[in-house]
Amino acid sequence: MALAQPKTLLDHPSRALPWFRGLTLATAICTFGLVILGGVVRVTDSGLGCPDWPLCYGSLLPPLESKAIIEFSHRVVASLLVGPLILVTVGMAWISYRRVPWVVIPATVALILLIVQALLGGSTVVNDLPGPVISAHLAVGEALLACLILLTVVAFRGPLLIAFSRIIGGQKDRLPLLLLAATVSIYALLISGSIVTTSGATFACADWPLCQGEMFPEDRLPNIHMGHRFLVVIFGLFVMYSLMRGSRKGRWPKYIRILSMGVGAMLVAQVMIGAGTIWLTFPQEFRALHLGAGTAVWGGIAVLTLLIFTLNPTFGNPSPGNPKPDTKKAPPDEEPANA
Repeated sequence: MALAQPKTLLDHPSRALPWFRGLTLATAICTFGLVILGGVVRVTDSGLGCPDWPLCYGSLLPPLESKAIIEFSHRVVASLLVGPLILVTVGMAWISYRRVPWVVIPATVALILLIVQALLGGSTVVNDLPGPVISAHLAVGEALLACLILLTVVAFRGPLLIAFSRIIGGQKDRLPLLLLAATVSIYALLISGSIVTTSGATFACADWPLCQGEMFPEDRLPNIHMGHRFLVVIFGLFVMYSLMRGSRKGRWPKYIRILSMGVGAMLVAQVMIGAGTIWLTFPQEFRALHLGAGTAVWGGIAVLTLLIFTLNPTFGNPSPGNPKPDTKKAPPDEEPANA
């Protein structure tokens, strides 16, 4: 039985143009770095290091002051590196792959998110860092990163196959659906953590795992902080369960298993960094590392989920016309009896 020919250039990963692969990968990596730099701006309270926008104290160059330099560096990376990279990526997607929906649609969404992100960034400065706008700024930035990761995965692996289960050994495995839900859970945790910061609840709980010696404190800010911790427990356990399913040996491709274990390790490290941040009385370095690790978990689980969806729904089963030979001998008690 002859295999169907790829409908487009990206239906087979080996036929994707190498320059487009490199462009999408570089754009996603630089965007990841920009999100981390934005976290540094937040934890160092440098958001108003340049109180005007787009200039800094009415000048093209910032004053020689640490907070102004940090905030200005974030603006420079965004406007002179990441922004142009995204625009070039979107332009090349429209020009070279305008008939491939899995490229054009994410590219268009990325462009929209980039515009919204720029407007939110300016609004945070002009309006003196309002909490809801800062949280929205982070949410859009993380969504933009996920969109660029999707473009990168499509460039390397081909279009996604939307099926919420995969047939392995004749049975359905719903790991794709579990990982999709786990990805949404991690995104919710990122937003929840941002609300803790922007509401001023970061320093409301100076102990861990309890808060002021209680599990359910009475005041508003400690409750916001503890609410985030409860979500970490609930969503974290679900995410770890999903990742354990993905790391099962002999069931999924090796790269899926390795990535599942890697994301799980990063999630555990993220929780420990969060606890360490509290135990060490909230040093800026640990707070920045905490946000960076959270973004790494978000990016890692996004890659893992998208890779799962590039697998053929019946990848673990031989085709009827070309059965895969079984080289393993059956156990003695399972060998068929002689007629």
